[in-house]
Amino acid sequence: MTPFKFLLAGLVWLAPAAAFSAGTGVNRWWPVQAEPKGLVRLSKDGYPEPRAASEMMAQSVAGLAAKAVNEGRADELVWMDTDNVDIEDWLVRRLKHQPQLEQRGTFALWDLVDRYRRMGIIRGYILYRQDHSTGELNQHRPGMDCSVNVATSLAGLLDGIIVDESMEGDAKKHGLKLLADVRDKSQEWCFATYRDRFNRHILCMQDPQKPNSRDLAIAQKALTIFGDDDPVPAAMKWLEPLSPILGWNGGDEFKTTRMSTVSGDLQTASDWTVNLPVLMAGTETIAPPKVRGFNPRTIDWADKRSGVCFINSDGDNVDFFEGSFFRGSDGQYYWGCPDRGRIPFGWSTCFDHLAQLCPEAIEYAVATQSTNDWFVEWGGGYFYPDLFARDRTNRWDLLARHARQTWALMKQTNTRIVGYDVSQFDSPDALKAYAVIAGQTEGLLAIVVFQYDCYEAGAGKIFWVRDHSGMDVPVITARYSIWNHTNSKPRSGTPAKVAREIRETIAQTPAPDFPRYDWVNVHAWSWFKQAPGADENAEDMPQDSAGAQGGWPVYSPARWCAQRLPSNLRVVGPEEMAWRIRMAHNPAQTRKLIEGWAEK
Repeated sequence: MTPFKFLLAGLVWLAPAAAFSAGTGVNRWWPVQAEPKGLVRLSKDGYPEPRAASEMMAQSVAGLAAKAVNEGRADELVWMDTDNVDIEDWLVRRLKHQPQLEQRGTFALWDLVDRYRRMGIIRGYILYRQDHSTGELNQHRPGMDCSVNVATSLAGLLDGIIVDESMEGDAKKHGLKLLADVRDKSQEWCFATYRDRFNRHILCMQDPQKPNSRDLAIAQKALTIFGDDDPVPAAMKWLEPLSPILGWNGGDEFKTTRMSTVSGDLQTASDWTVNLPVLMAGTETIAPPKVRGFNPRTIDWADKRSGVCFINSDGDNVDFFEGSFFRGSDGQYYWGCPDRGRIPFGWSTCFDHLAQLCPEAIEYAVATQSTNDWFVEWGGGYFYPDLFARDRTNRWDLLARHARQTWALMKQTNTRIVGYDVSQFDSPDALKAYAVIAGQTEGLLAIVVFQYDCYEAGAGKIFWVRDHSGMDVPVITARYSIWNHTNSKPRSGTPAKVAREIRETIAQTPAPDFPRYDWVNVHAWSWFKQAPGADENAEDMPQDSAGAQGGWPVYSPARWCAQRLPSNLRVVGPEEMAWRIRMAHNPAQTRKLIEGWAEK
């Protein structure tokens, strides 16, 4: 089956030349955190019981310190010690680059509170009640007590730490005065009362049982909310377009992401992040590392075999890349997989986020990149381009502005392909969105696309759009998905089943349409066990505790799939796939681009 090729010539969106100028403030959507002169550590052993309440309070202490640095009232940030090897390494790397940063000691939580009370950073406390609702995290549980979100919202306005009612006696013993009691105050009341004082360029959405990410919310005076009910819909409309949603709103993924998308804002999957104020301090002046790019001059054009490319899903997840992707809790299964490097592979990433939040993670990726590792920017945030800013009057202008920001950061990290999750891959709005996005770029190699409710829905169809200079850019839809327990679906399932479908596609492709190139979306959270043999269901396994049962996600399953492919089919990286598709579409233009190609 020949990939569908459709030139969207009438939908090219050309940005003015001035839009391509570089800038430190224009090409970011995360707020700026001022750099400190000093750093203190909050000992992980210095949290009194109850631990959950102490972790909430610690976030507010770190957030108020960061806010004071932003306002020029203090000069030190708080690093909350962790057991995470990656996160601790990001700090080591940051200190190596900034040796002038003073190390001012390690403190227990209440000792740090005393320090900041004396310095005037902490002016009192805000009293809340811990949420005891039952159910899974990230679900909109019945009877949730969101007073901690009200307290978090007010902390940055009142300069008060957040204190659970179980710790109020300790707060008083340390000389703190009550600034507000919000135990019976709703999120809706908070927004209605203080909306004019909150930062309209960032919104925090966080489960009331999670402490993480609240330090950044407080440092930036962000409204913090959770759920589907008011004030969430109203806050989305109130938030300035192209703003990041810190945390994660939970509930139904499509519903919550659609809500931010239609308002023109960016989900970020950052609800487990820690220490972002320290890691993002000064990043507006830091040039992120450049990844090793693919040199198209190395392509053997005499090799006429068809090719298949593997790209993992969910690279937009900031939590994943800050804390578990490389060497953290899951790192051994992802970047640390012993199979990595054996076949070409496309790693979807959130490098555009990390350039603003944690460039040290990009530095590590670059330092450990094998010759078969290639990177794809996953959207510049999580949103559906075909629905983006639909509730705004200037929706396409907003999409164009964000595409320019995304491309400016991609150029800094030397990533040449961008991927998007869309609600319907071939809708008129999707086709318009592809054209708008490409029209803001010069040098974009390709756009890869998958559909939310069926990643492989596009079946490998290719649309053509044009970049700012008029060059044709392919929009390549995913044809296959490696996804657990989906063997009943066409073009989706276990590595063995997908390998068979790839073989059948090649066998059924007419000779004039050779060579063909398709990509496989490898679901990041699907685990499989290796099972050589003809039984295509044998690789499926229970997903709970799959790692402990010998299961593997992403890279190893992709390699198992590749091992089942015939010799007349090659595994290629995403950039080689894009170059070969472009050569088949427009040889003269592609040869000209290769002649002028320069490694950056």
